[in-house]
Amino acid sequence: MSSARRLMTLRWIIVGVWAALLTVRIIVVALTPDADLTVFGIAEVVAISLGVLVIGVAVVRGHSLRRRYEDEALALAIRRIDPTVWLVPAAPTPELRSSVEAVRPEVSLGHRVTWAFGATEASLWELEERRATRLLVIRWSRMVHVGLEDVQGDGRSWAIALHYVRPDDTTAVATFFVRAAPGSRRMLGRGPRLDRLVADLARERIVA
Repeated sequence: MSSARRLMTLRWIIVGVWAALLTVRIIVVALTPDADLTVFGIAEVVAISLGVLVIGVAVVRGHSLRRRYEDEALALAIRRIDPTVWLVPAAPTPELRSSVEAVRPEVSLGHRVTWAFGATEASLWELEERRATRLLVIRWSRMVHVGLEDVQGDGRSWAIALHYVRPDDTTAVATFFVRAAPGSRRMLGRGPRLDRLVADLARERIVA
């Protein structure tokens, strides 16, 4: 049974319990008007509270699943173009936004993007409605540095920095935060996973 089906089953069980308690309460009141209904009241409050909690969890989970489905749809679209790329879910920094704006002034980056790292280039992608859009291309042959950079704001302190040379021979930098997983809003903090990612990117990529 999937988690969504389990959640739906639990929700209907709670509704059933609440309905049963209400029915029993009506019968008791009809047969014994002076009966103490404190126990029924407490049970109903507990059932209603559980129902509200389940609905809240379902709403939060629905948002999370929707974000994950969008990431997976984008990943599928990218892999149809190049099945060999290595995908990294990311969040843009102001610096990355300005880099994209310099080459694509009509584009406004959202909160979630995906990097596709292949054998010859790194490309930045975003899901625009239902269409995968490639926003930035960096050739590894034009890469001069890969590393971690301190970036202030939003409580996130470390971003990956890709220093590269544009086709017009001007230098540029693309910094981005790495999301913990597809669909996640949590960013990777400084630690083994982020260090390993930087090392993997930097290996044999720097030409200057």
